[in-house]
Amino acid sequence: MEGTMQTVTKVTRQRRMGRYNIYLDDEYAFAVDEKILITYNLFKGATLDDAAIEQIKSAEFSQKAYTRALIYATGQMRTSQQVYLKLKEQGYDQQIIKDVISRLKDDHVLDDVTYAETYVDQAKSAGKLGPRGVKFKLQQAGIDQFVIEDALAAYTITDQVDALAERVGQLLEKNARHSTFLAEQKTQQKLLQQGFDQRLIQQAISEHRAIEAPDADQEWENLDRDATIAANRYASFEGWEFKNKLKAAMYRKGYDLNLVDRWLKQRD
Repeated sequence: MEGTMQTVTKVTRQRRMGRYNIYLDDEYAFAVDEKILITYNLFKGATLDDAAIEQIKSAEFSQKAYTRALIYATGQMRTSQQVYLKLKEQGYDQQIIKDVISRLKDDHVLDDVTYAETYVDQAKSAGKLGPRGVKFKLQQAGIDQFVIEDALAAYTITDQVDALAERVGQLLEKNARHSTFLAEQKTQQKLLQQGFDQRLIQQAISEHRAIEAPDADQEWENLDRDATIAANRYASFEGWEFKNKLKAAMYRKGYDLNLVDRWLKQRD
């Protein structure tokens, strides 16, 4: 049995673009998106029963979810999973989210393959993430494993070598206050964390050192600073015990023990 019929008596445009207020029997009833207005022919004189009104409200709710997702996905590139999580966070149910994501894909707003390919290209250009680092980021973004593998095919060994040639120099300089050994260890550790290949990292460090050897004066300055701090820390010890503790501390920091012995002789 049909419910009471109501007539659209007035339609007014909201200040927000694309939004309209609908009046039924001269009373405000609800607001809709322009797409819903046109789809359901909500113009003056149209008649609606209770079932039609509920259908319109449901469609409006879905459209609102779509509009929010569209804004979110066009601000910057997004993946299907990112949109899913955003809508879920805003309280939309699974079916509405599924429908919205399907519409966004049909409208070519969401495309996980393009996202992955673009992310790989940008990562190569930036040179701050290796292939494993890129893979981890794409997995976090919810990209399918096979899509990731296909996209990563564009990240070649040559790309890694080029990126590492620049990154190694930057990181060694950043770690220049440490011993040469520790600076290289920290550089390698950082690049491993960023997803570069270990063998290529070691190769890049070796090639960098072949061009730019460690600064002996810098190494001595670093040792002098660190050894002085350690000497003050172990000031309560004397003789062999003092020297043993200081040498152990400097060894842990990566200094050559012959250099430490030289420092101790100068101190004496």
